[in-house]
Amino acid sequence: MNPNVARAALATQENNNMKKLFVIIIIFGSISGGCHTAKKTQVVKDSAVTASPAEKLKPVDSAAILKQQLTDVINTPLNFTTFYGRAKANYSSPQASGNATVYIKMRKDSIIWISITGPLNIEGARVLVTPDSVKIINKLEGTVQLSSIERLQQITKLPLKFSDFQNIILGRPVLNESDSRNYELKRDSITLTATGELMKYFYSFTKSNFQLGQSNMQTRDSKTAMAANIFYNGYAQINNMPFATSRDVAVTGSSPANLQLNFKEYNFNQPQSYVFTISKNYTIKYE
Repeated sequence: MNPNVARAALATQENNNMKKLFVIIIIFGSISGGCHTAKKTQVVKDSAVTASPAEKLKPVDSAAILKQQLTDVINTPLNFTTFYGRAKANYSSPQASGNATVYIKMRKDSIIWISITGPLNIEGARVLVTPDSVKIINKLEGTVQLSSIERLQQITKLPLKFSDFQNIILGRPVLNESDSRNYELKRDSITLTATGELMKYFYSFTKSNFQLGQSNMQTRDSKTAMAANIFYNGYAQINNMPFATSRDVAVTGSSPANLQLNFKEYNFNQPQSYVFTISKNYTIKYE
């Protein structure tokens, strides 16, 4: 085979792999973090004068207490300003497979920055997401895609806002106030199922410290059926926040894929830079 043709074919394959990896990671690959450990409930005993014998003998509803504690954990925002992570990624799909290094930076409520570097330490893509825009530099093609957050929803086939992607990165449930919720207590875990207009969610938390162990998200539209099952492992405490250093992701539907992420570096509340320089030689695409 002509060497130029062989190099072109290899570059095309690497480009396709990078595109596939980008879509997987922007949806679920950057899932990290966890939930606050629940605060202990302080029980104040009633005095003998004000408490009746019946009230004293009333059984404690431990299930209700656990549900309320988990609800409080979910509703309490994480106290952080920035996040940084470097992870080794292995992915596979019917179209492509391979490995890469993924760098993730985030500034709370304003910026999500992702860089994907291939096996030869060559950066293939850089992404900048803000509450109202998405910018993607494809260095393998020499192009830049500028679009709205609504376009990211079309790419991922998920009706998620910036705040939802931020919660995914932090490993927190994506829930709306209008979603119907159901809690179930098991031997060592608490499960939460929620149903919204467009999505269905399943989350499993450890009963001892409310760490997120599994989540499942799926669309309700049968025409665009898609689901992602995610397992979180290897928790570490960083600035009093639990962080899942390892996670396995399985995406099913029209674009099935599997992804394993193992974080080698991670921190919160450290100064970060968000360099996103567009070369004048790149072709800009607007969507």
